[in-house]
Amino acid sequence: MGIGIHGETREDIQRIEMQGDPTHVPDDEAAPADKATPATNAGDAAADVQEENPTKKKTRKTTSDVWKHFARGPTQPDGSYYGICNYCSAKYLQGQQRGTSSMRNHIDKKCKKIPRNKPEALQKLLQAKTGDRDELVPWTFNQVKSRKCLAKMVIVHEYPFNCVTHHFFREFLCELQPSFKIPSRTTLRQDCMKIYEEEQVNLYEWFGQRVFSLVLDNASSNDACISELLYTTSIKDDLPVDGNIFHQRCGCHILNLIVQDGLTTVNKEIDCIRDLMKWIKHSQGRIEKFKLACSQANIPYKKPQWDVSTRWNSTYLMLELALELKPAFTRFASLDKKFPKTLSDSQWSIMKELVKHLKIFYEATFKLSGTKYPTLNLFFSEFCEVYLSIKRMSSSEYTFIVNMGTQMHAKFDKYWSKGNSLLAIACVLDPRCKLDVVQYYMEELCPAECEKFISNLKGCMFDLYNEYVQANAEQQASSDQNQPSKSSSTTTSDRKAGLKDYLKGKKGMTGHKTELEEYLDTDRDDASLDDDFDILCWWKMKVPRFPILAQLTRDILVVPISTVASESAFSSSGRVLSQVRSSLSDESIEALLCAQDWLRASIAETGKINGAPLWTIEEEDNNEEGQ
Repeated sequence: MGIGIHGETREDIQRIEMQGDPTHVPDDEAAPADKATPATNAGDAAADVQEENPTKKKTRKTTSDVWKHFARGPTQPDGSYYGICNYCSAKYLQGQQRGTSSMRNHIDKKCKKIPRNKPEALQKLLQAKTGDRDELVPWTFNQVKSRKCLAKMVIVHEYPFNCVTHHFFREFLCELQPSFKIPSRTTLRQDCMKIYEEEQVNLYEWFGQRVFSLVLDNASSNDACISELLYTTSIKDDLPVDGNIFHQRCGCHILNLIVQDGLTTVNKEIDCIRDLMKWIKHSQGRIEKFKLACSQANIPYKKPQWDVSTRWNSTYLMLELALELKPAFTRFASLDKKFPKTLSDSQWSIMKELVKHLKIFYEATFKLSGTKYPTLNLFFSEFCEVYLSIKRMSSSEYTFIVNMGTQMHAKFDKYWSKGNSLLAIACVLDPRCKLDVVQYYMEELCPAECEKFISNLKGCMFDLYNEYVQANAEQQASSDQNQPSKSSSTTTSDRKAGLKDYLKGKKGMTGHKTELEEYLDTDRDDASLDDDFDILCWWKMKVPRFPILAQLTRDILVVPISTVASESAFSSSGRVLSQVRSSLSDESIEALLCAQDWLRASIAETGKINGAPLWTIEEEDNNEEGQ
């Protein structure tokens, strides 16, 4: 007869299990070994234990995956036990009616020693293509960076601050990253102001470097500002050639003022065409009827447009379009009896002649307002061509063209006298022009002053060049002082050092040319002035030959001749200060406008968004539209 661990016989154990006696003590609470009935010998005891095992209550097997990170502790008297973290030894009580949620929360959020919670152990994600091959890079969520990206999006795309309260926008962000805590609109505004302040500091640091030139429009207040800046501050001491080439006037603004004065002689005809355009665009029914008129006149339909009174180039485009749509206007008058009276044949002839003369102004404005290439080197030749066109107006058979030329000539002379030598210097540094082009135009414009102008121009160029030579010499001397000194012992190669210095001096006295002299004496580049020519690339290739002159040219060509790009940055004020944002403070409007332009400039320079080339994003968008 087998004896149980607690002293009962096998029959007693079976009886207790069958009756379900609640007083039965579980196996986990077995009595101490010294109270058990000893076996007669070791062999009998082992046999008894093996015999008793089939009836012993088995421990429940753990199935949760959290036990991969936890160890089970000793069982307590009440049947509970502790789960112990394998990494930080944190304990969580477990037992009947106790789940594993607390342990799961620990390994997901609280445990700092678990390897998978470390950034370096994160799974690598596929990043956008940044080079010749795709790369796998580690990534981890960052709340601060995400909030900054959200603020940049609001600034650049002109979203309202309360966009963070929109239901589906919040739902979209939660689907992308549930861990992202969406800020309030007040916090979002503070983030935007912080970005503005950071970009403002960067701008001040950039201005703290050497300033070469300042381009402003032609308001008299700007002239006063430049005078005050030059003579009441120390900035003049750091400017090249004593600040004589510091102030530049916007070339496109000058052309606008010249043309606006000339257009006053034909305001009546321009107003008539403007009214025709507005009449047709007033309703969709008139537009459909105008399409029919175009079809009957056998000309392609083009959407009527009218101009902006302060932008003369838009007036040119309106007049050019009106001449193309002239047959449709005549046909439309027969379809719509209320259509305003169109121009007479003689007036249409006037408009045709006007557009022919304005074309050169439009092309010059378009070329000088570019932002993807240097423009300062183009201004002198374009401005002179405009002047020659104005002179040709005086010999026109149309009286209104002669009167227009007279008005334009007076305005041109006013700003020609205010020009400085930098415009001509930039033209000379264009390898397609050099002094030849400047001399050609000066002989056409004012032959009596040509020789004096060329002489003054050369003097200014050599003064500017010598300043760069001196600055480079000082920089080289400072660099040499930081180099370790060489041994002063005389070697065989130093025996004729004095002779070498003497011969070098003789060479300089007998015709050694500076970089500027050598550049001016060489032939012009064969590229045409009308062809696409990369002047920056040309000078980059010439750096070994003209190191100092190339540096000077780089500083000059970086100066824009137009303020169109900077003024257009603030043309979005109507969208920023809309009905949705009508309560914005002056501080917020300034921050949003300035930060928007600065951020867009940084995107334009890099051409990338978070490492992804912009052309890739645009290509994907086009593919989606095609599908």
